[in-house]
Amino acid sequence: MTHPLTHDAQRACLKALTTVAESIGFDVPLNHYSQAQAIEVIESITQAYESSIRGQSNPAAYKVALPLDGFENDSIPF
Repeated sequence: MTHPLTHDAQRACLKALTTVAESIGFDVPLNHYSQAQAIEVIESITQAYESSIRGQSNPAAYKVALPLDGFENDSIPF
């Protein structure tokens, strides 16, 4: 089932594409990419899309809590 892309998901996918294209070189046309380069583009965009879908389905479950170091109530300013 395909999920519609939110604006944030579109931006994430475009950012992923831009990052990979930048590493390959913007002067290289897409039809001149090697198979490995094309797979890198596909995987990057897919990961961005999947991450966006996971965030939409249950955003609270994917927030990372900072580890507690035992000094949470200390008054040390650093």
